[in-house]
Amino acid sequence: MQVIPALRSGGVEIEALEIGNAILSAGGRSLIASNVGEMTNDPRAQNIELINLPLDTKNPFRISKNIKALKELILKEKIDLVHVRSRAPAWSAYKATRALGIPFVTTYHAAYNSNSFLKTFYNSVMARGDRVIAISQFIFNHLIKTYSDYAWFDSSKLRLIQRGIDLNYFDPTSISEERVQHLRKSWELPPNKRILLIPGRISKTKGQDILIEALSLMKHTDITAVLVGSAQGHESYKDNLLSFAASLDLGGRVRWFSHFSDIAVAYQLADLIVCPSLVPEGFGRLMAEAQAMRKPIIASDHGAAQEVIQNGKTGWLTPPGNPGILAEALDKALDLSPSKIEKMGKSGRIYIEQHFSRDIMFSKTLSVYEELLGQKKSFS
Repeated sequence: MQVIPALRSGGVEIEALEIGNAILSAGGRSLIASNVGEMTNDPRAQNIELINLPLDTKNPFRISKNIKALKELILKEKIDLVHVRSRAPAWSAYKATRALGIPFVTTYHAAYNSNSFLKTFYNSVMARGDRVIAISQFIFNHLIKTYSDYAWFDSSKLRLIQRGIDLNYFDPTSISEERVQHLRKSWELPPNKRILLIPGRISKTKGQDILIEALSLMKHTDITAVLVGSAQGHESYKDNLLSFAASLDLGGRVRWFSHFSDIAVAYQLADLIVCPSLVPEGFGRLMAEAQAMRKPIIASDHGAAQEVIQNGKTGWLTPPGNPGILAEALDKALDLSPSKIEKMGKSGRIYIEQHFSRDIMFSKTLSVYEELLGQKKSFS
């Protein structure tokens, strides 16, 4: 059973559904305990047993109640192993599994802020698994640096399993020009404008404001920046971004669209993908997706971006929070000849196929489960 706060849109939720289906394909039974969300009706959730629990809370009293709820669920459903991906529900699952002697797996998805003892302790549940999956070398190193001085921490339990994407879905050859043009028309994008795509939820940490400022500094003006991602919980910031664009006379050149299910078509529509994150990404799924789509990408030079992007070969890395340098990089990328863009796109696709395939992630994750379950309950 996997445990996440809620089945809302996001990389963690997508991965939980994908791993859930990998478990089914391997002959196991797959459950996800979470609160409801828009991805509850996702086709990938169709054959997974979804258990609705109020796990999207940081309230200590509710977390405590969830310990009992998870213990009862584990016993009722005869759960063999629990895999968690988020801190608050992880504390409930940690206490429940320890009380019942059930294997407990965590996936450490981000370099959580740990600027105080209490915050470090709160985060530490994600490093207390019987196996702890680090989603990138960056996160692996962060775990060692953050927890090595603690007596309870055992680095031998760490497993590096870099995230993987669906290479069949993110395949430019599978997307017709008709679908691309239909999207351009539905988004009312000018046919003569080049498109900069900035996928990801609307958040101050994602650097959308840096991209907007960079846009105002560029020599290229024949471009439209398209922000695609949920603004849930950040509606006022989304409005501020659009107002900021208008204040720079960019109102008509910055567009926002909410969560879009067929994101591969949006990648195909774009001329360039941008990931100007101000906070180091634990992995950066969109960076892998863009390269799989043979699209050049510009991202902030920190975190896992340094693993996912080969600077100068499959994309470019720029200093985070620097709109001037980002503008220069965007201009240079847009100046490249079609043949150079094509060469970079092919290199990106090959690199992602070799290192960040979903099948590799599935295989390594199921191997971690089998490590803990033993041959008696093996998926094979």
